[in-house]
Amino acid sequence: MIKNLIKTAFRSLLKNKGFTILNALGLSVGLATCLLIIFYVVDEVSYDRYNTKADRIYRVTIEARLNGNAGSYATSEAPMKDALKSNFPQIEKIARLIPASNLFISPQKYYVRKGAENILEKNIVFSESGLFDVFTLPMIDGSPSTALNEPHSAVITESTAKKYFNKTDVVGQTLTLNDTSTYKITGVIKDIPAQSHFNYGIFLSFSTLPESRVNSWGFAGLHNYLLLKPGTNVKKLESEITKIDIKNSFSPSTWGSNGNYLRITLKPLLDIHLKSESIGELSQSGNMQYVYIFSVIAIFILLIACVNFMNLSTARSSNRAREVGVRKVLGSPRKYLMAQFLTESLLITFVSTVIALFLAWALMPLFNHMSGKDLSLTTQSLTWLLPSLLVIVLFIGFLAGAYPAFYLSAFRPIDVLKGKISTGFKGGALRSFLVVFQFSISIFLIIGTLVIYNQLNYIHSKSLGFDRSQVLVIKNANVLGNRAKILKQQLKQLPGVVNATMSSYQPTGDERLKTGLFPDKIIDIKKDVLSEFWSIDEDYMSTMGIRLVDGRNFSKQMATDSAAIIVNEAFVKKFGFKDPLNKIVYRDSYGIQPFHIVGVVKDFNFESLKDKISPLALVYAPDNGAINVKIHTADLANLMSKIENKWKELSPNQQFTYSFMDQDFDATYRAEQRIGTIFITFSTLAIVIACLGLFGLAAYAAEQRTKEIGIRKVLGANISTIVGMLSLDFIRLVLISILIATPLAWLVMQKWLQDFAYRTTIQWYTLAIAGATAIIIAFITISFQSIKAAIANPVDSLRSE
Repeated sequence: MIKNLIKTAFRSLLKNKGFTILNALGLSVGLATCLLIIFYVVDEVSYDRYNTKADRIYRVTIEARLNGNAGSYATSEAPMKDALKSNFPQIEKIARLIPASNLFISPQKYYVRKGAENILEKNIVFSESGLFDVFTLPMIDGSPSTALNEPHSAVITESTAKKYFNKTDVVGQTLTLNDTSTYKITGVIKDIPAQSHFNYGIFLSFSTLPESRVNSWGFAGLHNYLLLKPGTNVKKLESEITKIDIKNSFSPSTWGSNGNYLRITLKPLLDIHLKSESIGELSQSGNMQYVYIFSVIAIFILLIACVNFMNLSTARSSNRAREVGVRKVLGSPRKYLMAQFLTESLLITFVSTVIALFLAWALMPLFNHMSGKDLSLTTQSLTWLLPSLLVIVLFIGFLAGAYPAFYLSAFRPIDVLKGKISTGFKGGALRSFLVVFQFSISIFLIIGTLVIYNQLNYIHSKSLGFDRSQVLVIKNANVLGNRAKILKQQLKQLPGVVNATMSSYQPTGDERLKTGLFPDKIIDIKKDVLSEFWSIDEDYMSTMGIRLVDGRNFSKQMATDSAAIIVNEAFVKKFGFKDPLNKIVYRDSYGIQPFHIVGVVKDFNFESLKDKISPLALVYAPDNGAINVKIHTADLANLMSKIENKWKELSPNQQFTYSFMDQDFDATYRAEQRIGTIFITFSTLAIVIACLGLFGLAAYAAEQRTKEIGIRKVLGANISTIVGMLSLDFIRLVLISILIATPLAWLVMQKWLQDFAYRTTIQWYTLAIAGATAIIIAFITISFQSIKAAIANPVDSLRSE
């Protein structure tokens, strides 16, 4: 029985090759696209799930608002560990991580010796042995319980061991850092999975650092992780920890008044990657919103492919009504007819799924390039993929085959054979609904694509208040020590170099320093203004193209400039200064430090365009963390070679690393750019799939009106009249789709734009372009079949009449 059903279904599909190819093509492309998105989504939601106790691990997060400055911080205070240990028995274990960038006594950058070369190592973090009690980091050599107990101990990953020693059997050997300190390797762990919110290669003992002996509640640079006992009331624990934090804060009475607050939240480990926007994360976070968006797009594309399948199946079913009538007259039961239609549907779905699997595998490298991922088909992924595909085959097969199976099998043979069953596109209410549905989705995606494109274009074209073009950033100049100034002067003498400045802080960089500034010498926390505090030299503003709107620049000739600052307009506004020049503000850092304002610069964007410009103070202080070089040359390669040679003359054993500011700026919005590229690609695929279905429907509509077209031509109708007649029904449905999709897309994309403090607006013509595009695409798709039918010889269609 089953063999016969498959054989009959196979013959039927071969008999209608055009129908089979259109269906298989649309469905396989849709499924392949859906599979790629599923891989992306699965990768995003799998972060940190490698930890066997992931559901019980939480990170201490501080949420605070002070004098209008609100923020969420991934780091918390150093004494937190001891306070929690002694007060909360429901906390099973505590682990701490402190990245080098959070150190304030020890160096923030580390170079590891490899042969004669010192390599800048960014994957360094300081921790304790408790790390291995909380996180699942299998140690292949060494003792997890004691590995980081002693000062100058190090645990490294397998990849790091191979990088520096070309082997993994390295316990007992040493790492030399910054040519000044050595660390004994006490353990080697397996590489941390890529799906982890931290992925360091070298773990150094925190007890080595002088910071480990700082027990002040003012030092809040550590990532504190808690392993809670099963059944712990998390909300109650948050409340209790908050009380301890407020009690030990600088001014406990400040919190809870004038809108100020301080509270501790325990962020679940599994939420850190996608649901945390805290300052000081250990890696770039994902975005749950984009996971939702891509999931919806995957569903949309799958639905469009299914709608195509159903549309073409129902359109074709009218041609098979006579077949059903004959089968019933010959005694075929209804259940057999239903089984026949469902078998055909399942067979074509199965073939399409197999094609989609190979298509997804072939397109995976391209998708990885677009998304910045490293996805692949692995044995592990097949364990969930194959059952999922089986469910998809059954679901789509039954969904697409249900209508012809139940509807056609219910025909009365007498009505079918007398030709009383309506055929053609007219009267196909379900098909009309499905066309409206899939084109509504397509128009929605077109509008979304245009809005994302416009916002990305706005970001790139917006005047940011500084000139990022042709600015070379030479990184890690601090390794040169006092020779950094010599290099700066030598570079300024090179042809093609316009200017150069020394500072770790660039508007497009990630080096930042926030500090509290006060209007009075008597420090009142309630008057604290949180501000960026950047060290620069006298060449900084001219190199960066930052405009001075009031006052003057720093000068070597002014000895008092060591206590001077230049501020931005947001700073002036925050302090409420009407005439800011010569006003004095105070900083509480190792004593009260007064700074007088000598200049005001026009606001410039040094943070993401998602954030408003915040207060900024530029201080005249030496900072050799980086050398920023403004260049203007037609021979960039030659100039770069000269600059590198100058570096090597002063520091032959140190890596010459650099970037360009415009590239750094692009990197800031790389996530949005990738989202835009993926959105555009998938939207295009959705439209192509929808057009495949429309093409098939137009072909069947024209085929079923062949005699009508012949009669109209005999009566004098021209080609344009017939094309218009055949196209009108479809265009009407597209217009209905535009009316449905436009307001929905406007609402959704308006909400997406709210994430940007500086954003474009959705213009009426954006919606009009999307609608016009849909109509044009639909008309071109339909016209091919309409013109073909219109130019056919009427004699051929009326010969039997």
